[in-house]
Amino acid sequence: MREATVDRGRRSLLTGRLDEIRRAEIHVTSLVVYADPSRALEISDAVGRLPGAEVHANDGRGKLVVVLETAGDADMAAAIDRVDRTAGVICTALVYQQAEPLGPDE
Repeated sequence: MREATVDRGRRSLLTGRLDEIRRAEIHVTSLVVYADPSRALEISDAVGRLPGAEVHANDGRGKLVVVLETAGDADMAAAIDRVDRTAGVICTALVYQQAEPLGPDE
């Protein structure tokens, strides 16, 4: 009796593990984060401590520019969610997202 073959691409897609069959890549995402103006500095510090996050600008009135670097699309979505759930953050707006494959030496 012959065993059924499984399309790993389809299975990975359906189980949410699509990254397992993709080449290694890096995702760079930029966000505008709107935060409670009275806590802007505190929120900027908290977001800057998140893994892969860097605060590039803080206008002091509650608007931050944040860049995220992650290893895959699922990690990127999780990082955006962590920023969005930071205490005092009102909302986040995705401005830019790009994925680049990593070379063998990276």
